[in-house]
Amino acid sequence: RRAALLCAIGLTPLMPLNPAQAISATTMTGKTKPELGVFLVDAATQAGATLSANLVVSGGAGIGLIATAVFDTKWPLAEGGYYDVEAKNREGDSAFVQVAKLDGQSLTKVPATKLVQQICSIGGRYGAYGAPSDIKVIADTVLGSARKLELSFTTLSPGMAESTRRAVVSALQPTGSEDVLMLVASASAVRWKKEGAEAA
Repeated sequence: RRAALLCAIGLTPLMPLNPAQAISATTMTGKTKPELGVFLVDAATQAGATLSANLVVSGGAGIGLIATAVFDTKWPLAEGGYYDVEAKNREGDSAFVQVAKLDGQSLTKVPATKLVQQICSIGGRYGAYGAPSDIKVIADTVLGSARKLELSFTTLSPGMAESTRRAVVSALQPTGSEDVLMLVASASAVRWKKEGAEAA
């Protein structure tokens, strides 16, 4: 149901801890790993419906901070070198963490396009076979110090067939960090419409 998708976007506040060094990203044989800006301290874990991970974010002046990201999801943890912090199901619905750069701006003031460009870049989760197109920001809401976006965009399959997706993005900026952590939850537009109708 669409409700299952929406329950996967509740990102908790992040806690900066001790300075840390970034860990290099890895790749998966036959497919380039997406560039999500995620540097894990250790592998993501899942206990029941709760998925969590410690990752490195920028604290400015070349200093790294450790932030803890936690969210609830009904989907299983995606495992393997291709994934960082992600849950997904067999139908292609997924929720993953991405680190965004603000370039000195604040999360509540930065244009939505700045965040969307990083989510929909050719090097990102949805750009394996070409950059997403027909990108639309359907909703943009500031919730205190957090930000929530709803998006629509078109991706390409390995056979170059087009597929429209809908996504909800929850973003928070860890205290003391120049980075933003985004939880991106998406499904195909067909499943979004079908499951949304059933949930209603």
